[in-house]
Amino acid sequence: MLFVSRVKNKITRWFKKDFYFYKNFLGADRKIFTHLTDEEKKLLHVLSKHYVKKHAVVVEIGSYLGASSCFLANGLISNQGTLYCVDTWENDAMTEGKRDTFAQFVNNTKRYKDIIKPLKGRSNIVVELFKDMSKKIDFLFIDGDHNYIGCKSDWDNYSPFLVRGSLVAFHDTGWADGVKRVVKEDVQEKHKKIFELPNMQVFQIN
Repeated sequence: MLFVSRVKNKITRWFKKDFYFYKNFLGADRKIFTHLTDEEKKLLHVLSKHYVKKHAVVVEIGSYLGASSCFLANGLISNQGTLYCVDTWENDAMTEGKRDTFAQFVNNTKRYKDIIKPLKGRSNIVVELFKDMSKKIDFLFIDGDHNYIGCKSDWDNYSPFLVRGSLVAFHDTGWADGVKRVVKEDVQEKHKKIFELPNMQVFQIN
């Protein structure tokens, strides 16, 4: 009976932890190297699938190898949204050192090529291209340069495209002092926090 109980508990834990990924055909995407936790991946997917309107415009600043991009893009399939990924793909903000990661990103995200639109370059330069598109942002995910100046620049440059009801998520709010400062000074007193994980905070624009 003890053995049966242990097996049952193991299966229950598997369903709670893993079933979501397989139910949503995210098993392969989950294997892409990333600094995101499973809970953060799930939250990004839930937000892009259930918390944005049809034909949503989502912008991700800092895409790295494409793991977070895949979870966001998968969630956008049902509402026919578009994901703009902004990155230099030169590992500028990563501790592992400079290298070209664009080919890996393209390969990892290839099944979402009709949803993902890469915008290659520094976020403060790419924003000019985004202005030319005359689009509003329904969901902004900021996970680029984590120092104060970099994060502040991303917020100041891209937040004007957000409208009432839009979402913004900040990654690394648990440890990055620059990100925490931007959230404290510019976001948390003005907008409604709707989700929080140990290292991620999500706000709805008022």
